[in-house]
Amino acid sequence: MAEIGQKTLLDSGWLAARSTDVQLTGTQLTTTHPPTSPTSPWMEAVVPGTVLATLVENKVVGDPFYGLENETILDIADSGREYYTFWFFTKFQCKLSGTQHLDLNFRAINYSAELYLNGHKRVLPKGMFRRHSLEVTDILNPDGSNLLAVLVHPPDHPGSIPPAGGQGGDHEIGKDVATQYVEGWDWIAPVRDRNTGIWDEVSISVTGPVKIIDPHLVSSFFDRYTRVYLHATTELENRSSWVAECSLNIQVTTELEGSVCLMEHLKTQHVSIPPRARIQYTFPQLFFYKPNLWWPNGMGKQSLYNVSITVDVKGHGESDSWGQLFGFRKIESHIDCATGGRLFKVNGQPIFIRGGNWILSDCLLRLSKERYKTDIKFHADMNLNMIRCWGGGLAERPEFYHYCDVYGLLVWQEFWITGDVDGRGVPVSNPNGPLDHDLFMLCARDTVKLLRNHPSLGL
Repeated sequence: MAEIGQKTLLDSGWLAARSTDVQLTGTQLTTTHPPTSPTSPWMEAVVPGTVLATLVENKVVGDPFYGLENETILDIADSGREYYTFWFFTKFQCKLSGTQHLDLNFRAINYSAELYLNGHKRVLPKGMFRRHSLEVTDILNPDGSNLLAVLVHPPDHPGSIPPAGGQGGDHEIGKDVATQYVEGWDWIAPVRDRNTGIWDEVSISVTGPVKIIDPHLVSSFFDRYTRVYLHATTELENRSSWVAECSLNIQVTTELEGSVCLMEHLKTQHVSIPPRARIQYTFPQLFFYKPNLWWPNGMGKQSLYNVSITVDVKGHGESDSWGQLFGFRKIESHIDCATGGRLFKVNGQPIFIRGGNWILSDCLLRLSKERYKTDIKFHADMNLNMIRCWGGGLAERPEFYHYCDVYGLLVWQEFWITGDVDGRGVPVSNPNGPLDHDLFMLCARDTVKLLRNHPSLGL
């Protein structure tokens, strides 16, 4: 049986095939005719990753980073969107007990997708930077063996590349909520599939009747940082048809030398949640006297606390759990009246910003924890204390932020707008992009919820 609060990554065993080479429907792929091996047209897929990453891995195309190989790869402007529209297929095992629920989670897909699980279809909304969490409890197979197929479509406006190249090609990609560098820039050639694919983490997670959703941690400081309060809120969803009587627990611990864990706080609150309801709950504030503060690289230690939240439901036991490393820090910024420049303070101390411009680690989006660790540590070893995530690239992933937390790199995170693609450039671009402003805001809000608890997030 599945374990409550457990997240299982679906990062292996995937197959992929070009949609025009598959003569089956999603329903057939996930019921009567599932692919069983990487035989044509199916190939082993890179998930998380892009269509182009899969093609490179299977040597269907050359490595775009080698010599002039990128010039030999067909661009989506010449092939059409269908050429880079791909099926992705995998299997997973999960058997639930009585009141358990299963969520199928995609942390990001570019750009739109149709999902089939055991013959049942779900259409996922557009947008490269939004999470999709679907409760699939009622469509799991009784024997625990489940078939999943995802049809992934490229951005709606992949654009074309002018003969002279340019900053963001013809700027058409700016009409979508997606990365803009993929049409090429003065530092990179065009990315031929425009980063189409299941490019971020896929997982399944098990809960009981009540689910914890997007907790938010904020700290406030008094008396020269000697008195600190932790303010925590969370959404709670009751998936049952009865009132859920819950014990909601928040625990804060810190690790001492020798892997000894020190308990700082443990509080339990009683909460009643109506049937099928989703509520916002605010914990009583937690008081800390002289906690260890989180400092940027070169100013002090990057002290981190482990905050965990669990919910137990009367008559059903543990229902869900959540955990996050958290640092106590206060970031301030204002315009200096003498220089006209922006000044920063961290924990009341002025900081001289030594920053670098970050776009992304790999344009095929093969973004492993190990690669993030190496890249972020490299920035810290160069004595930098801030990284700017440029607006033409990614909203970076939690793994990126984790290592910025660990190594003390403040992050200036921009969203998906650039001057060249959104109002400037040659040819002059449309200042009103992306076309769907509501979608942009949905992706922005979801990104904030994904990243907001990291102490390294500065702007």
